[in-house]
Amino acid sequence: MIAERVRAQGSVRIDALAEEFGVSAMTIHRDLDHLHSRGVLRKVRSGAEARPSEAFEHHHAYRADLNVPQKRAIAAAALRWAADRGALQAVALDDSTTALHLVPALKERGPLTVVSNFLPVLTAFATEPEVRLTAVGGEFVPEFASFGGSSAVAALADLHYDVVFMSVTAVSDGACFHPSRATADLKRAFLRSAELRVLLADHTKFTRRAVHRIGNLAEFDVVVVDAETDPADVDAVRAAGVELVVAEEAHP
Repeated sequence: MIAERVRAQGSVRIDALAEEFGVSAMTIHRDLDHLHSRGVLRKVRSGAEARPSEAFEHHHAYRADLNVPQKRAIAAAALRWAADRGALQAVALDDSTTALHLVPALKERGPLTVVSNFLPVLTAFATEPEVRLTAVGGEFVPEFASFGGSSAVAALADLHYDVVFMSVTAVSDGACFHPSRATADLKRAFLRSAELRVLLADHTKFTRRAVHRIGNLAEFDVVVVDAETDPADVDAVRAAGVELVVAEEAHP
């Protein structure tokens, strides 16, 4: 409720939140600290303010909780697409929370090589006996739980793998974008080292904007979207000349 209030009003004072929700200012402080740590909002001295979602990439823990059923469906469809092409001996996963949903299924497909700069991926595979793990190092960015920078780009230049599974912040006008120039550079490096390139894009990616171009959609071999993607966006992907897979969410 606090997060919704802050997003609706743009900024809210702590004393106003305490009065509205009938709790102490200390309780509000603790709640704001938690929401700030997850990238949901920005805590300031007197209260909290909304983060401009079009201008930055959210904290990885916050992103991980968004659109989970759609991400699972996208990951499953992407895995099937790559498996049908025999492209699962050496795979790369960037710091995409959608790609995280590939991990359980990949663990069952060993032996394989996994390349990643994303700490949750590295941790998940670290003790798998049939996985040869290659960590892409560099400057660690805590809010993204990933490694980046020029040394990470250089490391990827010396690697080669069957397929990369990647997500982006925004898709528009036949291209994909990210708010961080450094991250856009790193994602391009991931693409250059791959035989096959898979873009994982839930429907919200088509409603967002970011300023740094990663590349054209046509540079990917396939774009995997969820069933909630607007038909106009589906048509736009096809118009870009790239294969499209629409993932259907599994029903319990």
